[in-house]
Amino acid sequence: MGMLDEIQASGEGWAQAVEAGSACAWPWQNALFLGSGSSYYLARIAAWLARSQGFWAQALPSGEAMLYPHLAAGAERVVGISRSGQTTELLKAVETLGLPAFLLSTRDPGEGGKAFAERVVLDRAREEAIVQTRSFSSGLVFFLTAFLGKEATAHLPRLFAERQGELWELAASWPRAKRYFALGTGAAWGLAQEAALKLKETALVQVEAFHTLEFRHGPMSMVDGDTAVFLFHPQGGGELERAVGREMAALGAEVVEVAYRLAELPLALVPFQFLAYQLARERGLDPEKPRHLSYAVRL
Repeated sequence: MGMLDEIQASGEGWAQAVEAGSACAWPWQNALFLGSGSSYYLARIAAWLARSQGFWAQALPSGEAMLYPHLAAGAERVVGISRSGQTTELLKAVETLGLPAFLLSTRDPGEGGKAFAERVVLDRAREEAIVQTRSFSSGLVFFLTAFLGKEATAHLPRLFAERQGELWELAASWPRAKRYFALGTGAAWGLAQEAALKLKETALVQVEAFHTLEFRHGPMSMVDGDTAVFLFHPQGGGELERAVGREMAALGAEVVEVAYRLAELPLALVPFQFLAYQLARERGLDPEKPRHLSYAVRL
């Protein structure tokens, strides 16, 4: 399947992730979450969820932990995220740290899997496309289920099936601009980073992600009438975040508010996956062949 097919088939991976997340007995306390690229942004969200449940948790790029293992001080275990299970930086970091390790992937990691005490393979979220879509969203469903409980996420596959067409049309209605910004706080900060990466790597557009309240501290100097700002905020709240949006609109930006419920965070991401595909096609690019990229990074 190609990128669009895989996005549209995300519900299969989500259903598997709900079951896997509810069955997972891995101890999350004092965990260091590691990933690279999209998987790092997922690690950031997972660490935020862990901290919100009272656990000590930290997220680092796998390469940072590989180069500077002393930064893992305080961690008692590692949670590694890699859709291939074979990302070199993750495997080397786990080997160097020597801590009990858990792996979330979509493929059997082969020999590299021996470094992990426990593995969850979401094979129904497996991808052939280079750009990560359903593997990320399924991993997000897994962690949401693990930390919030199955009762909070069991409805997500059904909701995705019901709203898929609406989410495609939503993406099609969003502004096309010279430059884009994605802003978020809490768990949505990592989601904003992933949304920006989708647009950047797939459609080669100018896009950056920032913590919403940090945006005033310099980056807003780039805002003008050629700017679109995607503002993630909690549904029914987020007044401080929305105030930033109003200020950017006054500077000429077209502001799109993306309201979300924490347990339904994956649904807030899907339109950006669709938008990345749409923008790539509109710009004459092949979303199946993102420039300079490969399926997995092996050093």
